Amino acid sequence: MLFWVLVIVAAILASEAFVRLPVLQKIGTVAATSRKAMKLVRSARVSDHWKERILPVYALKIGMGSVSFFLLLCAALLPVLLAGLLYPPGLSAWSHALLSPLVIVILCAVSLGYIWLRQKARTDKAVSDYSALDQMLHRLALGSPAVAEMSHDLERGMFLKSSPPDTGNHVFVTGLARAGTTILMREIYRTGQFGSLTYADMPFVLAPNLWSRLSSKGATAGTRAERAHGDGIEVDTQSPEALDEVYWRTFDGQSYIGADGLSPHAPDADLIAGYRDLIRLILRRTGKPRYVAKNNNNILRLPALASAMPDAQFLIPLRDPLTHAASLLNQHERFLKSDPFVRDYMTWLGHHEFGATHRPFLFDGKPEGDPATLDYWLRAWIAAYGALDRAEAGHANVTFVPYEALSADPAVWQAVARRIGVEPGPATELRTVKDKAPGRHDPTLAESARALHARLAARGFAKLGLPH
Repeated sequence: MLFWVLVIVAAILASEAFVRLPVLQKIGTVAATSRKAMKLVRSARVSDHWKERILPVYALKIGMGSVSFFLLLCAALLPVLLAGLLYPPGLSAWSHALLSPLVIVILCAVSLGYIWLRQKARTDKAVSDYSALDQMLHRLALGSPAVAEMSHDLERGMFLKSSPPDTGNHVFVTGLARAGTTILMREIYRTGQFGSLTYADMPFVLAPNLWSRLSSKGATAGTRAERAHGDGIEVDTQSPEALDEVYWRTFDGQSYIGADGLSPHAPDADLIAGYRDLIRLILRRTGKPRYVAKNNNNILRLPALASAMPDAQFLIPLRDPLTHAASLLNQHERFLKSDPFVRDYMTWLGHHEFGATHRPFLFDGKPEGDPATLDYWLRAWIAAYGALDRAEAGHANVTFVPYEALSADPAVWQAVARRIGVEPGPATELRTVKDKAPGRHDPTLAESARALHARLAARGFAKLGLPH
């Protein structure tokens, strides 16, 4: 009886230690460094001289990371050793008994059961709609870069050769959150010409074909429900969503995601090629010829993507800056109250636009002021759309789409449809966005923002071939 009590206690303590210690994070760091080293070795653009200088640095990081992982793993398993010291027959007998298949099964069952109950208790204190099992699966698939990379490697090995070629004729919707990006993307997706990641691909978004074989999640749309933003947009498992940021965060997050904010991102050719392979995999799963994605973080890497994919169209919804800033402030206040899992979920998806996990875009440094004020969001708007102004000016495939006109005038949607090469049928998703009226703000900031808005809107109408 004492033996089994020690086994159960050791399994629980080891599980708690494993959850609390950054074991999986360390694996992810080592895997990411190893991947960079392999890219360096294969790169024809880097001379042998520089490879000889840089590779030892990577080797040192991998070695130190491996040692750290080993020490963390030993620390996590320390309760098992301490339990052996309390076992009367001695440590040797304890070690021998642990090798029994039955004991190994019991240890695994207790550990998994404890982690599930631990997560269940945490869920009961939260307001998340995800079950404890769903939360645990999301933590495994998205919270660990090593698992995300491994799933993607399996996906590529199994399905990339049978995926359709990448024509590059895709559509990317981007801009600040609350600009109407989701509604525009859904309208484009509704034409039936485009494949996209959907909620059914969660949480293994980097392995859409493999996950579709293992899960029946996307077989039916399921129950439609309003999303967490409380903005009237209803979603189900077959709804497209902004999920491909997981690719950039997993494979290059350290280069642009910092503690203070998200910096402009300049992915190299290999990283963009890997992204295009992911698009091919998504099109294989969906059976569609073209890809559509909404990713607000793409404003950070818009120049690189627009140059690398000249046949793609990049649409930037452009909303009145004052009401846009008020909407951002409203969502920021709403998501400050989110539970711990929602905060983790937003971080895994790279969504830091507002709320408790807010990290601003660092185009011209960090926006001044308090995120609890409207002026802060006006400054963020000016910085973001000032950067987009510069990006659009050098690329013919980047277009500003004035959202108020898009939602009110059918001719604007028809012009957008023609620009992206689809039949301009009647719009059903587009609608006027309703938010709280703007509160107190600096009129000088508002005037500056509206001047920028007017200039960008005029260029947008011109590219769409519409009078302004």
